[in-house]
Amino acid sequence: MRRTFALLLAAVMAAGTLTGPAMAAESQQEGTADSASQEVQEETKLPPDPEGTVTWANLDSRIRSGSLSARVLSENISGIEGIDYDLMYEDLRRQLNDIANAQWYITVMGGDDSALANAYDSLRDTFDDLKEGEVQADNADVVWQLNSTVDQMVAAGQTLYITLVGLEQQAADGQRSLAALDRSLEELRLRQQLGQVSRQNVDEVEAQRTQVVSQLNTLDTTITTYKSQLQTLIGAEPTGEISLGALPVQGEDGWTAPDYEADLAAAKAASWTLRNAEKTLKDAKEDWNDAQSDYRGSRKQYLLQAAEHTWAAAKLTYQSAFQEFETSFRTLYDSLADKENTLNSKRSALAWQQTVLETTQKRYELGQVSKMKLLAAQDDLAAAQSAVDGAWRDLLSARTSYRWAVEQGLM
Repeated sequence: MRRTFALLLAAVMAAGTLTGPAMAAESQQEGTADSASQEVQEETKLPPDPEGTVTWANLDSRIRSGSLSARVLSENISGIEGIDYDLMYEDLRRQLNDIANAQWYITVMGGDDSALANAYDSLRDTFDDLKEGEVQADNADVVWQLNSTVDQMVAAGQTLYITLVGLEQQAADGQRSLAALDRSLEELRLRQQLGQVSRQNVDEVEAQRTQVVSQLNTLDTTITTYKSQLQTLIGAEPTGEISLGALPVQGEDGWTAPDYEADLAAAKAASWTLRNAEKTLKDAKEDWNDAQSDYRGSRKQYLLQAAEHTWAAAKLTYQSAFQEFETSFRTLYDSLADKENTLNSKRSALAWQQTVLETTQKRYELGQVSKMKLLAAQDDLAAAQSAVDGAWRDLLSARTSYRWAVEQGLM
């Protein structure tokens, strides 16, 4: 059974490898990708994204239908799922009969039928595996693994999307800081003319401004690079120029309260990683059973001992895989409450800054504070709002990861 599974998976992955040159030209397939993307969106009754944009709601479907890598895997999945095992069974049976007839003829003629005998034995193994359902089970595992790979691509795309939204807000925050520095420079230069501050004070702020401008330029380059990666994922030309839709707000993200025990059980059942660990352990058990049959007698005792250690290591590896999965899931689960508490804290700070701004606004209207003081209060409110948005992105990211863990077993 292991041989059948390995050969099938190798064939599938080879098919994916042959598309390497095509993937290099993925950006040239924008028209086809967009057409496929629209078909998926029509099925889910979601309006298509305007040209040059991508939205959170359509991101999943656009990656699945737009990425050449995902489409290659989907075609392989469809090919495996389309296998007619009844026809395969009959075809193998006919081939076995043909080989048997050829063996009889060669034997009658006094020839050597060893090559046919080997071919018959190999084909018979596959025939027996098919008859016992092992081929079907192996194929189901291949489909499971390929689906998991596609899901990982979508999950990575969602993480990239959230990261990009955060970087764009970071750029906006940087521009606000730059504007504040410009105001400070204007004031300092005036005070320098009046002899209230030294040239050194002005130079220090100018140096800060230069550093902020450099950081913003680097940030713009990073955003362009990440947007190109996102465009490649959705099958668009990687120009680095694409507008991202807003993230869902809290209460509209379809979130329901988690149930740790039930969710952990669901995650384990859906995890390809754990399924693969089980298969690996089963294969190791078969090797151990074979070793006990093959390595008998004192001369082969050392081989039996080595095989026993290999079997013991396989069991520990299996236990470790489950332990790591449970630990990672627990960490993810605990992070939900932590990030929600952080969001609530940031919202409280935002409410306070709103009060401060209102008070400062009234005092400014009464002539009790300067325009600079009012602008600083506005900046503080904007910074508090940015902190709330960042905390929500962190929570949304954790919730999205938790959903993937529960529904698809991705950790």
